[in-house]
Amino acid sequence: MAKDNKDFFKFKNSWSEIKDKLLGCYLTPYFQKILTNRRAIFYVDCFAGKGKFEDGKPGSPIIALQARDKCLSNTTQENVNGKIEICFIELNHAQELIENISCFSDDYGRPNVVSGKYEEIIVDLLSRARGANVFLYIDPYGIRALDSELFEKFETYGFHSIEILINFNSFGFFRDACRAMGVNYTNDEALQGLDDLVEYDPTKVGASKQSKDLLTKIAGGDYWKSIVESYNNKEINGYKAEKKFSSEYKKMLRKKYNYVLDMPIRLKPGHRPKYRMFHVCNHEDGCFLMAQNMQRRKDELFINIQQNGRRSIFEFFDTVSFTAENELMPVGEIRKKLKVYLAKVSGNVGLKKFLAGFVNEFGLLCEFKVIHSILDGFDNRKLTRQRRL
Repeated sequence: MAKDNKDFFKFKNSWSEIKDKLLGCYLTPYFQKILTNRRAIFYVDCFAGKGKFEDGKPGSPIIALQARDKCLSNTTQENVNGKIEICFIELNHAQELIENISCFSDDYGRPNVVSGKYEEIIVDLLSRARGANVFLYIDPYGIRALDSELFEKFETYGFHSIEILINFNSFGFFRDACRAMGVNYTNDEALQGLDDLVEYDPTKVGASKQSKDLLTKIAGGDYWKSIVESYNNKEINGYKAEKKFSSEYKKMLRKKYNYVLDMPIRLKPGHRPKYRMFHVCNHEDGCFLMAQNMQRRKDELFINIQQNGRRSIFEFFDTVSFTAENELMPVGEIRKKLKVYLAKVSGNVGLKKFLAGFVNEFGLLCEFKVIHSILDGFDNRKLTRQRRL
């Protein structure tokens, strides 16, 4: 059963620190780059919350406003013809949010706080942003609001660019999928301890057509049913089922967007992720920048939290790497995948576009410096040699 959210903002959990750092460390270079194209930026935090936690730590609204102010304070007006418009959508805590962000100066524009449900507001809101560069941060209290049909609509709205960062409780989804299909999951550790899923509009998922239709709408297809069937037949466990679902979810997003990355948020070695973050965009610059960001956050999560600050012995060897899933990946295997991807490249391609395409297809297998070192050993003229990115 989903909990209510009355205690949600008492203190900021470590997984919230990671996902907000993923957002904050991306927004500053994103704002800086987009401002130079002389078009407006429209940033929307779709589930904004109170703005900060009761322990004093900032929430995503304050993080976004700090990034905006930092960028605009360092940018000369003659080099910028656009502006950064910020909107926060919040159902339950709009007034507290307004109070918590009141300290920000009006010099760069007062952010708009809209009280209501994201799925009921966002279409009208974005219909007025045609021609702008749009960034959506979608960090819902649960999975109900993640309507994949909306993601399809957004891409058709005539924006100059659009990027979306989505927080998806993929394990929570698969648990609900098992309930809808009448499949027993109670003995699978991967699907235990999910009662901290917080929803603003709790939905009881059971073995009904209504529940199955809801899950299909969230997933953007009924492919989830075959994954549950494989799980029920004991062909895969809960961890592998979640990875397969996440892979299919990315394929669904790629039908409308060129680049889709994902990063699991996990707190302990071998444990399920708390959430999985998905980033979608249509330009290699955004994919490349987010891939770098995710690689750094992955290292912070694995070393600082999972290893208590101790670096792994494997990092002192050049034969293995850690993927974003914290799985060991032999460098030889990465080399094989690079050769496969290079063979599919037609004509000459810039290094940034090549790297963005590679991580888009194979995921975050390693840091870019590992890929650089492997490429240095290739005699291939397809890549337009640039300085190391």
